[in-house]
Amino acid sequence: MLARLRRRLTLLAAALTGCVVLAVAVVSFLLCASLYTAQRQAAFEAAVAGLSSRWETENALDLNQTQNTAVQNGLCLYFEENGQPLVLSGLTERANMEPVWQALRQAGFDPELPPLFSQTETVELEHVKLSDGSVRLSACKQTTGEGWRMLIAWQPLHTERQTLCWAAAAFSLVAVAGIGLLAAICWCVAGRAIQPVRQAMDQQREFVRAAGHELRTPLGVLRAGLAVLPLEKESEIKRHIGLLDAEAARMGRLIDELLILSGGGMVRSSAPQLLEPDTLLLDLAEAWEPAAHSAGRRLQVVLPPQPLPPVQACREELCQILSIFLDNALRYAPEGTAVELYCAAQGRKICWEVRDHGPGIPDQVKEAVFQRFWRADASRSSREHFGLGLSVAQELAGRCGAQLGVSDTPGGGATFRVEVPRG
Repeated sequence: MLARLRRRLTLLAAALTGCVVLAVAVVSFLLCASLYTAQRQAAFEAAVAGLSSRWETENALDLNQTQNTAVQNGLCLYFEENGQPLVLSGLTERANMEPVWQALRQAGFDPELPPLFSQTETVELEHVKLSDGSVRLSACKQTTGEGWRMLIAWQPLHTERQTLCWAAAAFSLVAVAGIGLLAAICWCVAGRAIQPVRQAMDQQREFVRAAGHELRTPLGVLRAGLAVLPLEKESEIKRHIGLLDAEAARMGRLIDELLILSGGGMVRSSAPQLLEPDTLLLDLAEAWEPAAHSAGRRLQVVLPPQPLPPVQACREELCQILSIFLDNALRYAPEGTAVELYCAAQGRKICWEVRDHGPGIPDQVKEAVFQRFWRADASRSSREHFGLGLSVAQELAGRCGAQLGVSDTPGGGATFRVEVPRG
């Protein structure tokens, strides 16, 4: 499924970017072609005007200069004076002019008649069809003191069109290469884009597998207990009911944690309120004192000498996060040791810490402690905990804008902290 999604994303992105590249290539080619054609047109007009001007001012034609102008600009030339052609070596003669004269007559320019209404009569034509292809055509008749003279010049367009064809092929090649390169980039980007989706799907599969495994155990105990309950003696029934109730409570806790992680439980965070950080810590220590005493540990509250400023925070989420930290600390701290509760101001944040002096957490797994169903090796045989507590804390922290962290306790152990901005 993800491979198909990647292909579709690649095709969609490549199609969109490819259309942009193709449009840019087409517009660029049209602009270049327009500029090239305009340049050729301007050069043609300048060459014809130069020849006509020199003929008029000097009253003579320089054969070498005329031939050079014709060669440099790809021109075909015809000169006539008083109706008689000037036969110049290497230039067009009258016998070859009939197709050109037909094109001029169709444009209203009669090459056999002298200019009637002015001293100069000109015509310029684009894309005139001759037997050997399209040409750019210009004709000019001038009156002189001794009669009149005529200059006809045309420029074949096959070279120009061939150049434009090569340019179109080059632009097409660049566009295709660009689209191919963009497709490769889109393939890589699509792979990176779906990587979080793949990770989320893998986590979801692992989450469902682990949740099913955790739920199967209490359900099996309940079914087995209910099956043998009618066969037990009356004195044993009460004990079995207590065991079944404990398993049901255990399964209920697991379901509550799963609901929080899935968004089904406590979807709305509690409203932020102004809290006294040290008072919150003292209230929490007082609430957990019986549990710590029952576990053979003691709680030690460490507060700064100066009163801490109030902070705007969600009390319920903070208490639940710190309770999860305390539950873990009481579970892993050696019997008879103290679990320390700290509260301090650090810059623009208020920080609460729960420290224990247990086995600690290796550096290589510190980033994994807030993942779902993660448990330290020492606790994997325990059936009282599911490895969801810290991930629940992470979920709650995200809802109330807090940040969680874990580090080593000086002297050994683990320190879990929660930080809240001061406002």
